[in-house]
Amino acid sequence: MIKSGSVAWFAQHELRLAWRDWAWLLSGGRDGRTIAAIIGFILFFLSLHGLALVTLPRTGDFMGPPTLRVLVVVGGTLALYASLMLSQALEAVTRAFYARGDLDLILSSPAMANRLFAVRVVAMAISVAGMSLALGGPVIDVLAWRGGPHWLAAYGVVVAMATTAVALSVMVTVLLFAAIGPKRTRLVAQIIAAIVGASFVIGVQFMAIVSVGSLSRIELLQSDTVLAYAPRADSAIWLPANAAMGNPLDLVLALTVGLVLLAVSIAICAPRFANLVLATAALSSAPPRSERRRAGFRAQSPAQALRNKEWALLRRDP
Repeated sequence: MIKSGSVAWFAQHELRLAWRDWAWLLSGGRDGRTIAAIIGFILFFLSLHGLALVTLPRTGDFMGPPTLRVLVVVGGTLALYASLMLSQALEAVTRAFYARGDLDLILSSPAMANRLFAVRVVAMAISVAGMSLALGGPVIDVLAWRGGPHWLAAYGVVVAMATTAVALSVMVTVLLFAAIGPKRTRLVAQIIAAIVGASFVIGVQFMAIVSVGSLSRIELLQSDTVLAYAPRADSAIWLPANAAMGNPLDLVLALTVGLVLLAVSIAICAPRFANLVLATAALSSAPPRSERRRAGFRAQSPAQALRNKEWALLRRDP
């Protein structure tokens, strides 16, 4: 029997919520279609292996020792994934503070809120890593099949990147709360997440168009211009790429850094979790500006009423 209010109890609660959300997402909110949706997701995941098998070039560079050209391609791909992970993590962490859900019940109970925060941060890291592996896993599997099992170390690198992204997102969100308050934090965090997620992708594509006249990021990363300005192959900047290619020491170091950052962010920010959630609750429960509205109704068409409603919602929650 799991003790109420313990870390294991909160973990069980989060697993139950995660399964409910995933089942609703996969089934489109329709009852009785969860199993069929899961089977469809598995088939889709397997089809991504076929796509990776077709798109990945057949070259011997994947089997030999890491060259500068391979390090640039792998490092650039990891940087792209890191920006997308950070964007997703920022959105998830911000939603955790503002989503009402079960927080009111938990905060009013004798359970310790910092334990819930710790479990939810870990759950966010698992969710971010899972979403990234759902898209990147087929590529890793094909690389391991063609180039050797040492490419399976990339799974560990994705986990390290996910924990690092969530840790940075937690600290950025708490700093935004302290700097600009709960009223503006959500909007600013969402803007930052959009900029982080799109800037690297758009920037790389812009450079690819200017440099090599193509939208392909791989062609840009393999171009002579990028290779000429890239750091040497023994530079520490290629640690994540070397870890993804099976270097055990770099892999352990990457995982250690990610887990330590996650633990530090939880230890620093967990005691503030309850106060931040209460601040957002007080903000959402503020009385509306109904006294400024003119009494009575105006005759208007359904289209005008719909437009007025949408503008009212946008003014209330930008």
